[in-house]
Amino acid sequence: MSAARGAVPGVAERRTLTLSSIGAWAVAAAYLFFCMSDTMLTLEDERSQIVKIVAFGLLSLAIFIRPRFHRLIVLVAPLLFLLWIGHVRAFNADAGTEEFLRFLFPIVITIALFAYRDRLDAVLNMFFLVVISNDLFQCYFYLAYLAGMPLLLPIRIDSGLFLRAQGWMGFFSEFSFINFCAFVLCRQYRPTKRSLAMSWLFVLFALLGFSFKMFATLAIYPLIARRVSPRVWAMAGVAVGIGVWIIANGYLDSLFSVAAAKISFYIVEGNSARAESYRVMVESLAKGNFLGEGLGSFGGPASVKYGSPLYGAYHFNWYGLGDLLKTTDTFYPHLFVETGLLGALIWLCFVLRYGQNRRSNMPWILIVAAFCFDNIFSMAFVSPSYVFSALLMMQVFSMRNKPLVSELNRTSHSARANA
Repeated sequence: MSAARGAVPGVAERRTLTLSSIGAWAVAAAYLFFCMSDTMLTLEDERSQIVKIVAFGLLSLAIFIRPRFHRLIVLVAPLLFLLWIGHVRAFNADAGTEEFLRFLFPIVITIALFAYRDRLDAVLNMFFLVVISNDLFQCYFYLAYLAGMPLLLPIRIDSGLFLRAQGWMGFFSEFSFINFCAFVLCRQYRPTKRSLAMSWLFVLFALLGFSFKMFATLAIYPLIARRVSPRVWAMAGVAVGIGVWIIANGYLDSLFSVAAAKISFYIVEGNSARAESYRVMVESLAKGNFLGEGLGSFGGPASVKYGSPLYGAYHFNWYGLGDLLKTTDTFYPHLFVETGLLGALIWLCFVLRYGQNRRSNMPWILIVAAFCFDNIFSMAFVSPSYVFSALLMMQVFSMRNKPLVSELNRTSHSARANA
């Protein structure tokens, strides 16, 4: 009789494990669907939004299967209330709805990742699959470009100087960031000889995106590295030596000219839509924008698509690119103008702190700093695939001294102990 009674909990645990496995793979599949949506967006396929909705449904299913929440879940109610106010104040209902969903995606993603934080191996496997497949596609892309073969995706060349790596997702900034995340994972999370060797390939592909934001991030990585072997320092010395030789021979003069032009264009002179967006943000907050000027009103794709009157009210200068740009390509003005000071601070607090340990370690700080820095010049926070990779890394590295052990291993250990 006791054996029978002891068998029942085991069966229940296996059923729970099966449901949890389904939920974990639903989260992993959602990430893949978000990435596929990016590819469709690059190809201007309108069905990309449908794929995003399918991914959202998978995340909702995963949360329903395993409703585990962090204490900061209490912020969801006021946050949704403030987003509802922003929707009510929207100049166009469709524009407000689109931006409401964009702000909602990161919230749902971080809730789902926290619910499966002890089963993230499935999500990490999918993440590496996406990164490696993008890198392999990029190798084909270079070969096809040189050999005149079909490219499958449109070419994106910056200043006519170099072909920026973009992978099959089609966005060079995101391509660099996910390779950087893979690099940090290989070196800071369960490092092995194999993963340490692979990390150099990931950092190479991260550099091939020619994202100047990524150059700055990689430059500070040695400051947070836990262990740097003499061999690594030697390799870094060789790389620096080669770089000095290339610079001395003038091969990178054009590259540095592009970098200097970008700094001057975006920061020093301020003659760009990005710089203008920060001017609008300062003016909006200065006049008491506490609850926001309405979702879909500024910075995001909906504001351009539906012709927000706010651009005229603030005399926004597109510098002749108004017919080409779909966004201002800056997240913080988009967030603070549309949701106001209160909504923006609560949104950032929730997304960056939900499920995170109070004592953050250096890899976690590096990922957060890199992602937040990236959003000064991009809209990565409301790109589901982009923010998914950042939030995944945050969950992995926030579990200080708590390795990701699957429930299967823990259940097996418990069963052996009971036996």
